[in-house]
Amino acid sequence: MKLVSKDLNDPQSFISKYINEDKLLMDFYDYSLSIEDLHKRYGELSNRNYQRAELVVALTDYNKKYTSSEKTFSQINRLLSDDTVVLVGGQQTGVLSGPIYTPNKIISILHYAETMEQQLNKPVIPIFWLAGEDHDVDEINHTYVHHGSYVKKVRILERNDIKTPASERKIPRAEALEMIKTMFRSLRETEQTPELYQSLVRDLDKELTYVDWCSLILHRLFKDTGIILMDAHDPQIRALEKPYFKDMIKKNNIIREEFLSGANRFKLAGFGEPIEMDEVNAHLFFHEQKQRFLLESSGNIFKEKNGIRSWETLDLLRLFDDDQIELSNNVVTRPIMQDLLLPVIGFMAGPGELKYWGTLQKVFHTFQIKMPPIIPRLHISFVSRRTKKNLFWIGVNPDTVSQRGVQDLKEEWIVKNKSTDIQDSFVVVNKTVEDIFLKLGTTIDPFGEEGKNIHHKYKKIVQDQFAQFERKLDDLIVGQLTHGTRRFDEVEAELFPDGNLQERYLNIYPFLNEYSTDLLQRVVKELRPTMDLKGKHLYIYL
Repeated sequence: MKLVSKDLNDPQSFISKYINEDKLLMDFYDYSLSIEDLHKRYGELSNRNYQRAELVVALTDYNKKYTSSEKTFSQINRLLSDDTVVLVGGQQTGVLSGPIYTPNKIISILHYAETMEQQLNKPVIPIFWLAGEDHDVDEINHTYVHHGSYVKKVRILERNDIKTPASERKIPRAEALEMIKTMFRSLRETEQTPELYQSLVRDLDKELTYVDWCSLILHRLFKDTGIILMDAHDPQIRALEKPYFKDMIKKNNIIREEFLSGANRFKLAGFGEPIEMDEVNAHLFFHEQKQRFLLESSGNIFKEKNGIRSWETLDLLRLFDDDQIELSNNVVTRPIMQDLLLPVIGFMAGPGELKYWGTLQKVFHTFQIKMPPIIPRLHISFVSRRTKKNLFWIGVNPDTVSQRGVQDLKEEWIVKNKSTDIQDSFVVVNKTVEDIFLKLGTTIDPFGEEGKNIHHKYKKIVQDQFAQFERKLDDLIVGQLTHGTRRFDEVEAELFPDGNLQERYLNIYPFLNEYSTDLLQRVVKELRPTMDLKGKHLYIYL
């Protein structure tokens, strides 16, 4: 395994401006990435109180359902100490762990938790939260696997017209088994295949939700790394969040005003509109009969979006206090809840998260807290041995492929390697056909309009037949070049699948199948705390 890091960010890109502390941009954040600001953030956290003992119980109870790793529980227990802080990041709970950026985030969290612990000389524990309250099953019920020159979508087929949170949505076993079989039929059988296949099938011996299955898989892939998983929709976590939800109800008008003000200021500064500015969005959901519905608010009234139900603020507070209604966060209030619940020394963010957090500064301040440092996560591309050879054969680096693919280079190669003799012959044939019909045209004149129509009809038939002949020969020639074109297609399927970054599209299982079931654990061990990889693109040559 060889690791090569590169900075592929445009100097004028948002992330480059953030890393380089652009003055205009940094006005939207409370902390930079400097070690000095890291210590300032630690000082802020030292003056705040957290439900540490209760968190340890909740996290222990959750993680012991999916792992027996002592390292994870040792990390959890460190949270009992008042000097312990957490580095946190999260993601939706996609099937088979979802796109590769999910393990990439966990790798980033583990790496920077270790780095920050050395910088602060204080305990920093790694937490990965799972967005168990999210209800859009179409975002999590599928993934893409690659083998050779093709990419295949595998999915769990089920209805998508109900809004059940991922933590409560049961996985249909028969459909999940069929998805697993479909995936492995698409891959080459290797030494790792039986173990990977059987472990997934065994998972389904018991009833699982999407969050359950994702948690089992992630703990297996990151065994003994010390990662702590937290389901945002875990009932024990929800119980700890109750006072913060009450504050979010009471302060909802201010939350909405400060978000709209910050988002508008962000937009006017030229940084776009990463979160839609909706004046009546309460940034909270309520749950009923295992479904999730967005709340809107105006003045003293909360109401169901696109529904008929409504509550005055005091009524909603009473219902929530009496456990007659359950709440969850949206993209605006989730970061606040996370910061109120956990001693967050930093948040590990992807490019989209880095941007939308820039609209939330004043929302944080509403709760008399500051926004934590936002740490740009690692971008990782795995490069197989075959792809490395193909890149060398083509004469291109992975950066080029990841950014724009190789279709243009493929077309150039085909043109260069096609026989020009046949093309030249068809140029002569087409000229000859034109000359023949031009000469025939002079003999058709006595037959009037009807003769001209027959002349044009058969000229077109002959030309079309020769054009079809040329196309068929062209296809035959290209087919004989497949030994070369396949190399281009294989490279693109792995590094730029269907026009997407590898990490945003492909699943990790084909790489586990080809190389080793402990691949991700090995990557974590290869990274050193001294490596400054913020916002970098890491190529892992296998």
